[in-house]
Amino acid sequence: MTTTEVVTPDHFQPHQENTMQTIEFIGVRGGHGTTTVALVAAATLANRGPTGIAAHDPDAVCVAVGTTTGELPLPLANHLDLKFDGTDIDIVDAGTLEQYLDVGPFDDEPARAVQSSCERLRIGVLRGPDYVGLRTLCGHQEAQLDGIIVVAEAGRALDARDVEHVTGRAVVAVVDHTPAVARAIDAGLLLSRCRVLREFAQLRDWVAQIVSQEAPCAAHA
Repeated sequence: MTTTEVVTPDHFQPHQENTMQTIEFIGVRGGHGTTTVALVAAATLANRGPTGIAAHDPDAVCVAVGTTTGELPLPLANHLDLKFDGTDIDIVDAGTLEQYLDVGPFDDEPARAVQSSCERLRIGVLRGPDYVGLRTLCGHQEAQLDGIIVVAEAGRALDARDVEHVTGRAVVAVVDHTPAVARAIDAGLLLSRCRVLREFAQLRDWVAQIVSQEAPCAAHA
């Protein structure tokens, strides 16, 4: 497994209020594992109490956790509900970078207003890493991403250090894409197994560090 230092964006400063900033996960391209990463982050937060996740494609979230789509809010696990995007959302699966930049993750005015709020941490999700994904990132320098999560595939020529060098963005965590992760998703057991799978250790640690700081994004003020 690639060793990557857990990085916290500089604009997170200690804050007296116990308010969790919303984290948006944005796939560099389709199929990069954004839904999986968002669900694991949400499950990690749910360990501390009630957590809300919103999604560009709610059906994909339901498939990943082995449940049927229903009316929102929809309970996914203990302390974790799938909801419409809004002020009480902790995690957002925002779709792909192209969708995000074109119309935002949700195509309506209230959602776009929420999306533009400074109290959102925007994290790109890059699988591979591969050259196509890196070109996509470099071609969208206007994307206000606070960091990258790499979903690492075995045998790739590139690694997290290459991503940081080429894009100039910090890799905040590496998730190894292994058969164990695929089996958990196929069995609908992602939410229960992600708490112990070593593949998600860096992601869990990063989320825990963000929670411990609980701060406003003062740099965007």
